[in-house]
Amino acid sequence: MQPLSKKFIFLTALLANLVVVPQLSVADNQNATSSVIAKASDIKFHPAPGFPKGAQIVLLRGDLSKAEPYTIRFKLPDGFVIPAHWHTTDEEVTVLAGTLNVGMGDKVDKSQSTALAAGGYQIVPAMAHHYVWATGETVIQLDGMGPRTTTFVNPEEWTAMIKKSNQ
Repeated sequence: MQPLSKKFIFLTALLANLVVVPQLSVADNQNATSSVIAKASDIKFHPAPGFPKGAQIVLLRGDLSKAEPYTIRFKLPDGFVIPAHWHTTDEEVTVLAGTLNVGMGDKVDKSQSTALAAGGYQIVPAMAHHYVWATGETVIQLDGMGPRTTTFVNPEEWTAMIKKSNQ
């Protein structure tokens, strides 16, 4: 039996995000002309598909597989790292709680990053290699234009993190 290729594993994780995350949406019956209103008590986080254990997600609007605006919230546990990656579209990041440490480059370098506390904001340009990690439980909101893609600079690093979290 042939081992699964790294590209296949990455594409499977990406497809899981595109297929499952829309089902976790707060705004299930939204359309272009309706308002989306969600009380804090209506926003229920779910385990983030394709992520190591501990990361939680809720899709507030949009369909990540389509060319339309999206809003996602992630809840990350203390110390959670998302290694160097990039997206094909710009990404807006707003820190709602905790501290998100952000850096640019192909490898996590904590000495070359900036700590964004609640209220902090970052725009990550399309194709820019970046990484993040949480200090304390951290809630972030991501806004952008779909389709949303994530490509890891070193996919093996991400796959190893997922495997380790499942042990």
